[in-house]
Amino acid sequence: MPPLFSRSGAPRLSFANSHLWRAIKSASCLGVLVYSTPSHAFFSEIYNYLNHYQVGADYANSTDRVDLSYETAATGHVPDTCQLMDGDLSRQRCQVGMLGGHSTGWGLFLQPAFKKQGFFYANFDVGFQARYLRGEIPAKDRDQPGLLLRNASFSLGAVLMKPYLQFGITPERFPDVLISMGPAIQLAYGTVILNDDEERVLVGTSSVTGPMSLIFGFFALEFVVKRFGDGAVSFMLSRDVTGSGRGTKIYPNTKDGMSDVRGSFSRKVGGFAYGFGLKVVTPWP
Repeated sequence: MPPLFSRSGAPRLSFANSHLWRAIKSASCLGVLVYSTPSHAFFSEIYNYLNHYQVGADYANSTDRVDLSYETAATGHVPDTCQLMDGDLSRQRCQVGMLGGHSTGWGLFLQPAFKKQGFFYANFDVGFQARYLRGEIPAKDRDQPGLLLRNASFSLGAVLMKPYLQFGITPERFPDVLISMGPAIQLAYGTVILNDDEERVLVGTSSVTGPMSLIFGFFALEFVVKRFGDGAVSFMLSRDVTGSGRGTKIYPNTKDGMSDVRGSFSRKVGGFAYGFGLKVVTPWP
């Protein structure tokens, strides 16, 4: 893939052939596109859609985890973290878990304004989230006898999309109880290191492996204890998983006898009150 920016130094003075001229032409085309009637209507729809979102803050504990697995030749002794493969006893699949990040504190988010429907509530929406994942295998799992994996680490920027159905009850004198569930889709870019060999990767993972997985990629439970206009105070917990089953291939090469390197990503969000975090949605904008 060619670099996004030239490293050849300053642009040439021949204006028609310079990088600068191509950038100006691209910007001009983009300007025409944005202000054309269909495009203007499209961006107006996006603005109107986002204008119905509220600003919120939450205080919670979040833990990201990556489960890494790889295939290798079986040895005389099968380590505890490996299993012989079905149909080929000469091969084994080994697995190791890595923390991708742990944090406690406040975070900001956007959420659609809540519109009460009566005692029962049901609605569909799409959530987006950006993450930075960085981790390595624990020291106790390094240089294990019978294992070819001596060290592994990763550094990935990721964007997660969660189409979800939210439903529950909203009684007049008791807290609202809302459940959200749906699939999860993640796109991550960064570096993965196996035994000191670094590779830059672009990884797409999802929870979609069958009909039932459409509702089990993302799950959230929320108790809304107070509403004020479009704002609210609630307690919540959630989790999402992408890369179900054996996971998604996240390393392109065979390294030191290890092949088909795959990863599954997961995140849990909870907090200080019986595992629940605090969530505050403002009535703005």
